Amino acid sequence: MAFLTLSSYVLQAYTDSISAYKYVVSIYNKDQAYYIAQSAFELAKSILDRDDPSVDTLNDLWALPFEFNKDNVKVKITIYDENRFINLNNTKDSGYRKIYENLFRNLSINQSFLNRLYVWTGAQEGSIPINYPIKKRPLDSLYELKLLGFSDEDLYGKMLGNQFYPGLLSISTVFTDGKINVNTAPVPVLKALNPKIDDNLASKIVDYRKKNPFKSPNDLVLVQGFTFDMLYSISPYIDVKSSVFHIKVEVSVGDTNLQVDYIYNRNQKTVIYKEII
Repeated sequence: MAFLTLSSYVLQAYTDSISAYKYVVSIYNKDQAYYIAQSAFELAKSILDRDDPSVDTLNDLWALPFEFNKDNVKVKITIYDENRFINLNNTKDSGYRKIYENLFRNLSINQSFLNRLYVWTGAQEGSIPINYPIKKRPLDSLYELKLLGFSDEDLYGKMLGNQFYPGLLSISTVFTDGKINVNTAPVPVLKALNPKIDDNLASKIVDYRKKNPFKSPNDLVLVQGFTFDMLYSISPYIDVKSSVFHIKVEVSVGDTNLQVDYIYNRNQKTVIYKEII
């Protein structure tokens, strides 16, 4: 009996020591992963800072994913420009309101939710059927849209019949000055710029810029079907360069995984947002 009792104590002590060891290793790996993520961010930032800021395209070095694997360490860096998206904070601009109307219509989102966005950001007076006080200031995060009653389908995407409609979270931002880079903007964003830009014309723009990135917004008229009238209507809201970039760093050290997201303003050379996941 004494032997069994002693064995039980030894086994428990061994188990506790193994658990403590795993805990210490986990903490060490997490710290190591964070420092690696910081170094990876500095690398990404240096690539952006050395890049030509006058024109940004999907052919640039920063737009290519980078992966590094050695021993038990894996690092992946993904960079995309926030200027490819539509900023939902320009609600007081009449021209941008037309873009929002096109966007919500194209995504099959009820226009009443657009009015909620205007009221929430203080662009117009009114009430919202929610249990929160109205902010009356610009969005700090896209996830505030959940407070306004937007459904998960509207935010993350939905299937209607045989057609998929992207969600707002995948094509909008709160971090830019509102300029949209036509060299990097996806099809749903291009279509929102003007109701005359349909799927066919948006695809032509994407195909054209793959071989001939736009050096100036005026180059859009070189795309067959794009008119000067369209250019005139959207010129205040487009550009061929980007200033704000999303740098996502994913690190694995052993069994420990860490993701750090940085929003980096290249013009100001500052991190304006950081999140550790």
